[in-house]
Amino acid sequence: MPRPNSTAVSDFTFEGFSSFRWQHRLILFVVFLSLYFLTLTGNGIIVTIIRLDRHLHIPMYFFLSALSISETCYTLAIIPRMLAGLLSPHQPITIPECATQLFFYLTFGINNCFLLTAMGYDRYVAICNPLRYSVIMGKSACIQLVGGSWGIGLGMAIIQVTSVFGLPFYPMKRENYSEVSEFIFQGFSNFQEHQITLFMVFLALYILTLAGNAIIVTIISMDRHLHTPMYFFLSMLSISETFYTLVIVPQMLASLTGLNQPISLAGCATQMFFFITLAINNCFLLTAMGYDRYVAICNPLRYTVIMDKKMCAKLICGSCAIGLTIATVQIASVFRLPFCDARVPHYFCDILPIMMLSCVDTSIHDIINFIISSLVIVVPMGLVFISYVLIISTILKIASAEGRQKAFATCASHITVVIIHYGCASIAYLKPKSENTRDQDQLISVTYTVFTPLLNPVVYTLRNKEVKDALRRAVGRKSLC
Repeated sequence: MPRPNSTAVSDFTFEGFSSFRWQHRLILFVVFLSLYFLTLTGNGIIVTIIRLDRHLHIPMYFFLSALSISETCYTLAIIPRMLAGLLSPHQPITIPECATQLFFYLTFGINNCFLLTAMGYDRYVAICNPLRYSVIMGKSACIQLVGGSWGIGLGMAIIQVTSVFGLPFYPMKRENYSEVSEFIFQGFSNFQEHQITLFMVFLALYILTLAGNAIIVTIISMDRHLHTPMYFFLSMLSISETFYTLVIVPQMLASLTGLNQPISLAGCATQMFFFITLAINNCFLLTAMGYDRYVAICNPLRYTVIMDKKMCAKLICGSCAIGLTIATVQIASVFRLPFCDARVPHYFCDILPIMMLSCVDTSIHDIINFIISSLVIVVPMGLVFISYVLIISTILKIASAEGRQKAFATCASHITVVIIHYGCASIAYLKPKSENTRDQDQLISVTYTVFTPLLNPVVYTLRNKEVKDALRRAVGRKSLC
C-alpha cells in the first residue's frame, strides 16, 4: 500500500488569534487574564470554604468541591498557553506537549460532564427519596461516583490521545490518496466450488438460530415458572444474539450467491457499530448470568433481595452501555483513517480486515484494539471464572449427592455456552496478527458469527430441564385447545 514520503512533523504552531491586530490582542489578553484570575480565585474560595465549614460536609458540596478542583485543572491546561499566544503568536508546541495538553483537556472536560451528572443524581435522591438520602448517598457512593467520573475521563482520554497521535503528521498539504468511498467484500471467493453448499448450510443454521431464539423468548415470556432473573437474562441474550446474526449473516449469504453489492463507508461503519455493540453486550450478559448463578447458589437466602428487578435492569443496562461506548470509540478510531484499497478480505466489516486497508501505519490502532479486545474478553471471562470457583466450592460443601447434582445442573447450560463463546472470541481476537491465513481467519469468524449464536437455543433447550418442561406445557396447552 502506498505510504507518504514527506518528512514527518515534529511540532505544531498555534495560529490562535494571530489574525487580530496587536491592540485587540492586548485587550483580549487583559480580559482573559482577569477572567482567569477570577476563575482560580472563585474555585479556590469554594474548595476552602467547603473544607473548613462542617455544615457543608454533605454530598452536594463534596461534588461541588470536586467540580471546582476539576474546573481549575481544566483551565490550567488551556488558558496559560492561550494567554502566551495572545502576547506572542505562532508559538510552537512539540508533539508530546500537544498530546499532554489534549490528554488533560479531555480528562478534565469529560470528568466535569460526569460530575455534573452525579450532582443531578444527588439532587434527585435528595428530593425524590429524602428519607433514604443519607443511606443512598453515603461516603462510599459519593467516592464511587467521583472515582467513576475520573475513571471515564482518564479512559476516554487515553484512547483518544493514542488514537490521534498514532497517526503520522505531514506539513502543508496532505498526501493525495485515492479516495475510497465504498468497500467490496471478497468473502468466500477462495471457495468457488463450495459456495452453494456453504450457502445452504449457513442458511439452514441461520433459520434454526432465529427460530430457536424466538422460541426461547416466547416460552420465557409465556410461562410464569420462568419469570426469574436467570431466564430474564437468557431472554435478553437470545434477543441480542438474534440482532447480532441479523447484522452479519444476510450479508454473508448474499456474498455466497454472487449477489453481493458494494457497501458504503457509512454502511460499513453502521454494520461494525452494531456488531461490536451486540458482541460486547453478549459477553457481559454471560457475566451477569454467572453472577446470578453465584448469588443463587452461594447466597440463596438473600437471592430474591439481591437479584431484584432493579438489579437485573442495572446489569442489562450496564452491558448495553459498555457495548455502545466501546463501539463508538472503536468506530471513531477506525473510520478516521484514510483507506487505499476497497477490497475487504472478509465477509463483513470487522475491525482488523478494515484497518488492513488503511494507507497509514496502524500499529497504535492495533495495540489499542488488542487492549480493548483483551479487556472485553478477559475481564468478563475472569469474573465468570471467579464466580464458578466460588460456586463449585459451595456445591462441594452440600452434604447430599442429590443436592450437589441439582446445583451443578442449574449451571451446566451456562458454563457450556460460556466456554464455547469465550473460547471462539479468544481465538479470533487475542491470537497473534499473522498467525493464520485469510481462509483460516474466515473459518474462525464463522464459528462466532454462525455457530455460537445457535448454541444458545440448542444448549438451553436440550440441556435445561425447566425450559424443556415449559416447552411441554406450551405444546400440551396448544393440543388441548
